[in-house]
Amino acid sequence: MNTNNLLLVDEIPVGHAPIMAAISPDGGYVYVTNFGSSSVSVIETATRSVVTTIGVTSGPWGIAVTPDGLRVYVACFGTNRVAVIDTATRTVTATIPGLNKPLGLAVSPDGSRIYVASQGGNRVDVISTASGTVIASVPVGTGPRNLVVTPDGTEVYVTEEGANAVEVINTATNTVIATLPGLSFPRGVAVSPDGERVYVTEYGGNKLDLINTATHTIVATVTGLPIPFGVAVSPDGLVAYIARDGDDSVSALDLVHNEITDTVPGFHAPSWLAVTPDGLEVYVVNNGNETVGVLPTPSGAYPDVGPISGGTPVNIIGEGLSNTTAVRFGCEPADSFTVVNDEEILAVSPRLITDVKIDATLGQNTLRTIGRFYYLPDSILTRISPTSGRLSGGNTLTVTGRGLITITSVHFGDVAVTPSSVLDDRVTVTVPPAETLGPVTVTVVTRSNSYGRDTYTYVGSPGITSVTPSTGSTAGGTPVLIAGSELAFTQSVTIGGVAAAFGVISNTRIVAVTPPHAAGPASVVVTTTGGTATAPGVFVYT
Repeated sequence: MNTNNLLLVDEIPVGHAPIMAAISPDGGYVYVTNFGSSSVSVIETATRSVVTTIGVTSGPWGIAVTPDGLRVYVACFGTNRVAVIDTATRTVTATIPGLNKPLGLAVSPDGSRIYVASQGGNRVDVISTASGTVIASVPVGTGPRNLVVTPDGTEVYVTEEGANAVEVINTATNTVIATLPGLSFPRGVAVSPDGERVYVTEYGGNKLDLINTATHTIVATVTGLPIPFGVAVSPDGLVAYIARDGDDSVSALDLVHNEITDTVPGFHAPSWLAVTPDGLEVYVVNNGNETVGVLPTPSGAYPDVGPISGGTPVNIIGEGLSNTTAVRFGCEPADSFTVVNDEEILAVSPRLITDVKIDATLGQNTLRTIGRFYYLPDSILTRISPTSGRLSGGNTLTVTGRGLITITSVHFGDVAVTPSSVLDDRVTVTVPPAETLGPVTVTVVTRSNSYGRDTYTYVGSPGITSVTPSTGSTAGGTPVLIAGSELAFTQSVTIGGVAAAFGVISNTRIVAVTPPHAAGPASVVVTTTGGTATAPGVFVYT
């Protein structure tokens, strides 16, 4: 374990008994709840100083900033309310009643909902930001404490200290859809930027759990964390920072390899952490000495993983880098590099096939190792299925190939979608709606590169205009021509409810062979990836 890369650079005095912090979307301000003094301290990140203190109702605990940065919501434990702060005037403009001993809260990605852990009522309350009222309450296990909303807004993960469990809420139905039992005082919770993982600290178990959001299961555990409290994830999803109340320290966890790379001592009962949007600083709430500590992110390469074909833009963070004359990935020079300042270099990875050290030559002779870079096989997309669908989207598409494990999104033309499940050879994603019919390029985007390999076609609903001939033998075997529209992606044809062999001629014509059927009229039904068309009784068996 390295304890030298991270150094505490500042401590900012705040109010009495500070608990949690939240950062504005632009990174300009940090808002800190002071439970003991019923206030919120506003820290300006540029000056690292408190610029104002806002009084709120008794016992502020959880805090969240809306995505537009215009409002701050504060859970006030002592008055069973949520305070609403206008960030422009820095005043409380409203309080929302109807909670029961609220602790943690989180805002939905679109800013329309606030989810509040009402510990006294063993429930999660849902607040509409438009009306400023509680619009739903979801019963959960005993002692809900903290929660987080996934980036797509579809799920809420709730830590429950009384039940020693994590529960998952479906936001569309406001119901619990999964329970993960067997934890020991789960407390802090954070989600990865891509929504694939949720991280939960076990205050009583001295560990961090990694939850797969696709399967709702714990897939890995990091141990050796004395009484962990809060956890926060860097904007690139590569590092998690964990407040260790047991030994007054903060650890940096490499999320690619699930290894602790740095631990910094010198904190005072650290409770909560917040990472700036640029990923360069971590603000740590010190409940013990009523300050907020500021940490720089650890030196190294961000991202530290990319394909063997090279071409990955890498941000190298360190000290004393202004005199750099060369950057090497193992034995190979970087494809290019630019010295930004004394603490930052921008480099592009060369083609290699193994994990390597990143070295910088300072001046003429001084060689320094400043990080590692991990090469992964190039992503290859071999096929997608299905290759077409309705304009409204909503169906599931599967991407198959290899080296897909680092995929962060799948693009349908210009529309990016977060995968619902990611494996190295298979990725599933929900097809987004489109505005116009026709083909779009499907591109898989990894942490470093984009790979366009296939085409998905949005098709309209089919139509049937005629069936020729319109009569045939009950023994079947009559070839018929079905004319209509949007027939190119036909998947099945039934005549009289019986599947018929068919072939697609064009977008307006398909041919089918009638199956055996009793005498009388029979309906012709054509099903495509865009929908279903029915022509009632148009073919008569004689």
